[in-house]
Amino acid sequence: MAVHQELGNDQFIGAIYSERLTESADVLLAADIPMRMEMKITADRGIAARRFSRLWIEGMAINNRSDALTQQADNMVAFTNMFTSRLREGDHIIFSLAPGNGVTVSVDSIELGRIDNDQFFSMLVSTWVGRVPLSSTFREQLLVGGDVSDSLQDRYASLNPSAERIDQVAAWIAPPEPEPTPEPEPEPEPEAATVAAATAAATQAENEVAAVATPEPPKLEIPQQEAEPEPEPEPQPRQTAAVSAPEPTVRSSSSAAPAPTPEPQVDESDEDYVPTFTAESLLASQRYFSQMVRKVQLEIEYPRRALQRGYEGFVRIAVAVDRSGNLLNAELLEETDHSVLNNEAMEAVEDAAPFANIPDVISGRTHEFTIPITFALSN
Repeated sequence: MAVHQELGNDQFIGAIYSERLTESADVLLAADIPMRMEMKITADRGIAARRFSRLWIEGMAINNRSDALTQQADNMVAFTNMFTSRLREGDHIIFSLAPGNGVTVSVDSIELGRIDNDQFFSMLVSTWVGRVPLSSTFREQLLVGGDVSDSLQDRYASLNPSAERIDQVAAWIAPPEPEPTPEPEPEPEPEAATVAAATAAATQAENEVAAVATPEPPKLEIPQQEAEPEPEPEPQPRQTAAVSAPEPTVRSSSSAAPAPTPEPQVDESDEDYVPTFTAESLLASQRYFSQMVRKVQLEIEYPRRALQRGYEGFVRIAVAVDRSGNLLNAELLEETDHSVLNNEAMEAVEDAAPFANIPDVISGRTHEFTIPITFALSN
């Protein structure tokens, strides 16, 4: 087990369960035996879905080959789509590998889905025990061959979701309720006047039918004398009617075509906003992230004072850029005990800016990522 921190605050406790206790990352990365990765959220405000997804996207990008990322792109999209709501304190996330049956994903005992690929589990594990882990201490705490402190195990066991929270997570995958079918409106009762008119009409119709049905006595036809034709009237001059052009009709605003409804604006500053990924956009995001990391690393110069005194450490910096690659913000998420190393890491980020333009396939006005920097002296 290991505790992951950001800015000195605990975010979650991670655990790896395996049938084979080991201190070797390679054994866990092989993913050829039943294993589980578990997380219990410890952050007071939980973890936003966008940040949770970015943790895995970046961790996979920096710890795996590009061809492996391409092969798993569709699975990665399916995985991120499972997490579209904020994770809360006490939530219990499990990624379970059953060799030959892929990876099952669940939150608070509710199964969210399954990835039908065993190697996807290796991609997940790499973010924790790969060459560039979440933090140096996180990796070290995991690879102890089962030698986990009792206090950490007790703390882990004490974190459990409430029944109400389990119901909330179950709603994530519940099918939408069908809209109720409106009941037919009852026909209005006819008014008295209408009834009277209908009755009179019916009576008249009956009388007409009776009159037609009763035979009349035969009539005697008497030839009439032809009358002299009356003289035709003289034709009158035809009068021409004046035709006036119709006045133009002025349409009121109510008769005008309705204006199109504007699409709702997405507030990307809302940390609960989750972008929609495709395999193409996710791969582009991972490639862009890898390029930015390499550009920052090229700016790193091991400080002379740190070399002389043997300083080492791990730094992680949160970075935000606009679509033109201009640096908007840089913040230390994890720092070493040595200010000289922390300052060097921040200066490297500033010197690397501006970064490349954000690829068109990646949506959003800004792009956020974290830069991991390890200061290590060769033996």
